[in-house]
Amino acid sequence: MQELQYFDEVASELYNADLRAWKEAGNRIVGTVCSSIPEEVLHAGGLLPLRVRAPGLLDTASADAHLHRINCSYTRSVLEVLMRGELSFLDGLITTNTCDHMLRLAGELEAKAGCPVHYFSMYHTLGSAARQWLILEMEKMIQYIEESFSTKVSEDDLRQSVSVYNRTRRLMEELAELRKKDPPAVSGAEYLAIAVTGMSIPREQFNEKLEALLPLLRERSSDGSGQPRVMLVGGACDMPEFIEFIEAKGVKVVADGLCFGARRYQGQVDENAEEFLPAIADHYMDRSACPAIFDGFDHHSGILRQMISDWKVDAVICARLKFCDPWGGQRKLLSEELKSESVPVLDLEREYNTAGSGQISTRVQAFLEML
Repeated sequence: MQELQYFDEVASELYNADLRAWKEAGNRIVGTVCSSIPEEVLHAGGLLPLRVRAPGLLDTASADAHLHRINCSYTRSVLEVLMRGELSFLDGLITTNTCDHMLRLAGELEAKAGCPVHYFSMYHTLGSAARQWLILEMEKMIQYIEESFSTKVSEDDLRQSVSVYNRTRRLMEELAELRKKDPPAVSGAEYLAIAVTGMSIPREQFNEKLEALLPLLRERSSDGSGQPRVMLVGGACDMPEFIEFIEAKGVKVVADGLCFGARRYQGQVDENAEEFLPAIADHYMDRSACPAIFDGFDHHSGILRQMISDWKVDAVICARLKFCDPWGGQRKLLSEELKSESVPVLDLEREYNTAGSGQISTRVQAFLEML
């Protein structure tokens, strides 16, 4: 479908044409390294939040001299593109401690970024204390924005940004609904390319692009009725090619729990709130929890089980990055949880920028033949 080519092109490039146009117009870009960092706050400061990726990166030789290879390949890839100068267009950078690997990356980025860096201390539990922690961290982030970029962030700015991001989430929910069809009107690879585009260009522009695309997808006819329906979960995965690799085996990836995918676009922020930082905090804590949230498994698995039911999922593939400790524990709990409901789970260990391999191909094929 020709209209989807734009999203494929954006997903394949870190510093894309729309970002270059944004910079040429005198605007500023701030990189982030985790989907749990509230982008609405950065947007309210007139900044463009960009999820840092490393599309097309083939090796991490420079980064490996600073981060041991027991750190996951996503964190090493982020450091690699920074050390190669490919992030020189950033005006700021938000680091965090989502996991031990991210914490190790944060120190390297702060020392080498060459732009104002802010450390966002992530919450690791759910509940009232974590909510207050998140509000406090957003207040600190506002202070960073105001001091680093000589601007002010008001309640009205937050209100407008929440409205923009809520529109994105509503549109992405409409897109996700099209994956419920048999066959789905949008493939898993196409969905991921669109989702990645949402964190790679100005958000208002993305909303316009997606709003124009949705009517075309609703009228679209697709092949593959009756094929097994798979959900993909796991760590950092922003490669549509990896999902293409899976779908080429004769299945449809109809849902996901990826931080680059559907999990990023769940739910809404209360637009009628009197204060928006508490409302934003409620939203981030109510959506599907990252495995790095220590007491979030019941909440997370409940959302996944509901998605399995709503999207009529036949099987789950957990594609976790090598050495990813949070997903290493989560996949075991998830496998046991879903086994009781007769939903098979395949555990795949992969590297960040690997679309597929002979070993992965063999394991996926054998798993799918069991369905």
